[in-house]
Amino acid sequence: MRVNVPLILALPVALSVAFLSIQSLATDHRHTTNHQHQPMQFKPVETDGLTLSNFRARASIGRTQNSGAYGEILSTTSDRLIRASSSVANTVELHEHVNDNGVMRMREVEDGFLIRPNESLVMKPGGYHIMLIGLHERLKANTSIDLSLKFESGRTVDLLIPIVSIKKMHH
Repeated sequence: MRVNVPLILALPVALSVAFLSIQSLATDHRHTTNHQHQPMQFKPVETDGLTLSNFRARASIGRTQNSGAYGEILSTTSDRLIRASSSVANTVELHEHVNDNGVMRMREVEDGFLIRPNESLVMKPGGYHIMLIGLHERLKANTSIDLSLKFESGRTVDLLIPIVSIKKMHH
């Protein structure tokens, strides 16, 4: 009986490759379903005619000592977000991006953000946002920070918002 030696050697190699591929898929599947590694999600808050949703802060980038916070506010009545504060930063300001002769710039909105009845105020990168200036320490993804919002009506809402990586900001 004549035995083909290369075929005998190829079979264990092929079985090893198949086993490692299956093990790799199982490991990847286990990683994506492990909820301990899933980013924190902001649960909508409803209080006193306000609904706050999709709040998050951007994780620190490099050595920068500033960051931004974003979210959506829906009110049943007309109101204005006039101030924000957080224990993680020296200063917290309400900002907007504006086109200044073809150059996009950020600037503080000193009179706050108008909230029209039953229309969402959306704060997002490149638009209205909450600027966290002079961070006491780097903001790390998958952790959270406190954020307090003060409205012209006298309402104050205290939130705990997740920090997300810049890669996740638009998702």
